[in-house]
Amino acid sequence: MTKNCSLAETGELLKAAKKLVIVSHVSPDGDTLGSSLALMHALRMLGKEVIMNVDDDISTVYSFLPGIAEYRRFAPDESVDADLLVIVDASSADRAGNALEVVKSPAVLNIDHHKTNTQFADYLYLDSDAAATAEIIYSLLLEMGIKLTRDIATCIYEGIYTDTGSFKYSNTTSNTLKTAADLLKYGVNPSLISDNMELKSRSQVEMLRKVLETLTFLKDGKIAYIEIPLELYDHNVETDAFISYPRYVEGVEIALLFKQVEENLTRVSFRSKEIDVAKIALSFGGGGHKKAAGCSIYAPLKEAEKVILEAVGELFV
Repeated sequence: MTKNCSLAETGELLKAAKKLVIVSHVSPDGDTLGSSLALMHALRMLGKEVIMNVDDDISTVYSFLPGIAEYRRFAPDESVDADLLVIVDASSADRAGNALEVVKSPAVLNIDHHKTNTQFADYLYLDSDAAATAEIIYSLLLEMGIKLTRDIATCIYEGIYTDTGSFKYSNTTSNTLKTAADLLKYGVNPSLISDNMELKSRSQVEMLRKVLETLTFLKDGKIAYIEIPLELYDHNVETDAFISYPRYVEGVEIALLFKQVEENLTRVSFRSKEIDVAKIALSFGGGGHKKAAGCSIYAPLKEAEKVILEAVGELFV
């Protein structure tokens, strides 16, 4: 049974552990990476041994983040001992990749902001009102009495920047903006983050051109989707922003991005204007927010598209 913790209790769990493994979710975005790295820097300041893990490739767009090179990917047959396994910004166990099998720890702590959280961990700190898990990490470190550094502040700011769509999504609150403003006091350079996050590589633009050729509309234009087949997929190319193109087409109510990353594994991203796509993602073992969610389908691209589009299409019958 999961114990729902207060911020203070979460801080005490982290302080009590000597060796920790911090896990970012698969298909890592700026929030899970920024949140996890900020926590890593803070815990190492307290003298903790910290191992960073993500069971996936990390886009080079995040190479500017302090400490990003600390991440490693566990081999399936590996065994890692720890006092505490910390899974950051993941709403379900599958989002942790193979960490739950590899890491031998007496307890699992999950820090998250997704309302679809399945309470899979022993301990959970959940704030579904937070715009980003990075916003939670900021409050957590203050609760723990950690003195923020520029590196910590930069990681937190980047996480918030990412999950709010550079502060333009509806999840942006007055507290979000206040937190971002406070982070500037520690030397965060907003232009450094925006320049890195908005910069497009030539390979990204060339891939986008090919992906947009797959743009398909269904249900009188209420559904739009694009796809990245396996032969086009490149883990070094940041593609998360591609879904913005079908999302902002006039008349589209639900946008989807299908990305085949392995022969029998397709990642699906959902975006909407009002419809709760998190319910759809949750029904396929994923999760997220009302207007932004995702899941993994263990099938080739076309098979994944078939089952997902059938489920989405039922909303417009």
